Amino acid sequence: MRLYRSLITPVAGLAATLLIASCGISSAPDAVSTPTTPAPAPGTPPSTPPNTPPSTPPVLGAKKLTVVVAVVDSLMPQEITATTPNLNTLKAEGTFYNESRAIFSAETIPNHVAMMTGVNPARSGIATNNFIDFIDPLNPVERDLSLPEELTANTLFTWIDLQCRVKGINPAIKTGATMSKKYMFEVFAGDAFDPVRANRNPKVFNAIPDTHWDPTTSPAYIGPGFEYTPDAPTMRQALTQLPGADFFFVSIGDVDRFAHALGTAARNAALVTADNEIGNLRTALEDAGRWENTVMIVTSDHGTDIATSPFVNGISTQGMLDALASCFTPMTAVQNGGSDSIYVMDRSLPLAQRQAALRAARACLVGSTDCATLCPVAARPTNAAQIAGAWYTTEDTADPDGTMPASLVSKHPNLGDLVLVAARGFKFSEPDATGNPIPGNHGHPVTFRNTMLISGGSPWVKKGQVIAASTATFSDFDRLPEQAENIDITPTVAWLLGLNIQPADFPEGTGFDGRILNQAFTQFDANPSAASPTVCGRFD
Repeated sequence: MRLYRSLITPVAGLAATLLIASCGISSAPDAVSTPTTPAPAPGTPPSTPPNTPPSTPPVLGAKKLTVVVAVVDSLMPQEITATTPNLNTLKAEGTFYNESRAIFSAETIPNHVAMMTGVNPARSGIATNNFIDFIDPLNPVERDLSLPEELTANTLFTWIDLQCRVKGINPAIKTGATMSKKYMFEVFAGDAFDPVRANRNPKVFNAIPDTHWDPTTSPAYIGPGFEYTPDAPTMRQALTQLPGADFFFVSIGDVDRFAHALGTAARNAALVTADNEIGNLRTALEDAGRWENTVMIVTSDHGTDIATSPFVNGISTQGMLDALASCFTPMTAVQNGGSDSIYVMDRSLPLAQRQAALRAARACLVGSTDCATLCPVAARPTNAAQIAGAWYTTEDTADPDGTMPASLVSKHPNLGDLVLVAARGFKFSEPDATGNPIPGNHGHPVTFRNTMLISGGSPWVKKGQVIAASTATFSDFDRLPEQAENIDITPTVAWLLGLNIQPADFPEGTGFDGRILNQAFTQFDANPSAASPTVCGRFD
């Protein structure tokens, strides 16, 4: 979440800007094409690693399946009501998961990546929104975790390219992406985007979507502090890319941005307009005669937590970390709203020395040790009692209480060395109370619950079905076997499109972390191991 890093736009000015951006811009779409990508640097792998095409490709069916994944950023399942008639209709015409879950950290970039990779952050590398980039250890810098080279798992765009085009099965299959937020455009820009900085996983070289819109090119784009294009112009753009796409990924951000900056009332207004845009997406597919062969997954990246007292509910850890530095080593906190990532800045220090500093920071924050006994000038931060969890990303046997819950498969250096989560109604604000004045935040466990709805005109989709939780009492950390998760989207789309991805095809030789959401499809009624209904998106 970048919004709070430089809130330079007054609230009234923001409201006016969003109104103009959504309503006052010409309806003409922005030009879009496949971005020109520079040639890879010497020694880097090609954009599509070599495969041996089958000698006789299978005969493809005459019909094309369209799969659309539409993200309404931060939409919560209880917000689909009569006031959102288009979403409500899709819910009635499809399968709705009462319980669906974001991955941790419940932020925008990691959850969009989870949707498009089917793996947890421990494997994808994209574990949070903002991190400290240590590629130059002498000059570390805080930045968005939107670098394609940090995305160390194959994306769905890459899988479609490898399994259908490179293998010669369906060279004509096409993909597209329209993301309202700048950092979402960046993270899916593919590994040819930067010819100098190679992917951290030498076995991964991600392809770019065939059409990939840069939201900064829109006249409606709102810059520093927000860095996104509002829903109406984003969807207008999406509808220009949709006709050529067999698989299409679109994400709209007004609901999230309004909640961050303006709170509940503005969010409710944005829900109505977001619903209209989802309706426009459906209408375009119907008008093109494609709806009857479309599966549409409507989802969200995370929920949201809106504070009633945004100027007094912050937790700032940087002052305490600076005090501990005189006795241990410098540490820096990077805020992500409901979560906070703490990094030891000198990566050359022995692990034992770094862990000693992190143990001191954790003990001071959770109140297990008086801060002054750890370092005379240290004091526990205001609201530190509202820290709901403090976990190491590298286990420390000397402090087992700092072990991350097993259901959060997010241990990765990009998440920091020590990650904190806030209680409901609280947030992190770094380096001090002025760093995050906004009311709406997410990242912490109370924002894990998200939306998952599978609908569409395809007869394969089961209609009017609600998947309920198997138990009435469960925690934010439980993973129920029937619930949906964002990591389930790519396995589900891969099954629908008949990509035939085997565990051995993965760079690690393993499979997806997510599962096929089989409750939503008629094929699984008779066969729990139903074969894919298409071959690279084609069927009879």
